Amino acid sequence: MRFASTAAMYTLKQLEAFYWSSELGSFSASSRKLHTTQSAVAKRVGELEAFAGSPLFERRAKKLIMTPQGRKLFELARQMLDLNSRIVQNMADPASFEGVVRLGVTELVGMTWLAGLINQISLRYPRVQLMPEIDGGITLYERLEQDELDLAIMPGPFWGYQYDCSHLGAVTNVWMASPALDIDFSASLTPQDLAPYPVISQPTNSALSHLYDAWFAEQGLPVKRVLTCNSLGMMAQLTMLGLGISYLPGAYFAPLVERGVLCQLNVQPDLPTINYYAVHKKNLVNPVVSRVIDIAREECAFEVAGAFLPHVPPAAKPREA
Repeated sequence: MRFASTAAMYTLKQLEAFYWSSELGSFSASSRKLHTTQSAVAKRVGELEAFAGSPLFERRAKKLIMTPQGRKLFELARQMLDLNSRIVQNMADPASFEGVVRLGVTELVGMTWLAGLINQISLRYPRVQLMPEIDGGITLYERLEQDELDLAIMPGPFWGYQYDCSHLGAVTNVWMASPALDIDFSASLTPQDLAPYPVISQPTNSALSHLYDAWFAEQGLPVKRVLTCNSLGMMAQLTMLGLGISYLPGAYFAPLVERGVLCQLNVQPDLPTINYYAVHKKNLVNPVVSRVIDIAREECAFEVAGAFLPHVPPAAKPREA
């Protein structure tokens, strides 16, 4: 029995190049997704077209449009790549497991357990390349939408049905203030009692601000932001200087409360617990991502006190009446 020459067969790399070029609309976007060159993607698609015996795309100026033959192949390619993903996840030797994951996380993840995640990925899957970036949650979501990230770890939920998410852990934030402020720290306060004080908060690209602003409105708390800052450490320093009050992760900044440079306010009701998720698009075909999520679930630890606390500024003087 004679078999067809392998030169006449397709490869997974060709299907992958075709699938992502179809999904993202261009060879350049597909090349960024696959961490290769645009010419390599175009070459693989051309080889697949030779195998199919007809064009798979109409190559227009701004966007690739699938031909009838391309539409016929698209769903089959997705199924083949999904099957390959499941085979790799269930059968591959961890030592040979390889791939690239573009990972976005918020600052608190970076300050607490991101290093442990990177270390465990390196130990268990030495051929997997993790490319971490730190940014605000809203920006991470936008980058997921634009296929600039494979996976984001961020507060939520606030995304649509086209995303899969895995719950990782939760963070308890508390109101903090400088001991120099004229506040009765032993008293039980309401959100309305905080209204006279400016709030030092994260900027609008923060998922935390997005989630809390709705809650503040429900509580009738008119937040007067004096400063917005994308660094939790800087927020703590500005709070210690008495420039306003802020909401910060209680466990991480507990050492500063113990040293007396920050005071935790007793405000009822408590701030809502913030849940963190690992989020990716449902159409993602990347067997490495599920392994990263599994290890993220193991490493997630927001409860630890901060290892990299901000510099403690000189004590602020009480403000004159």
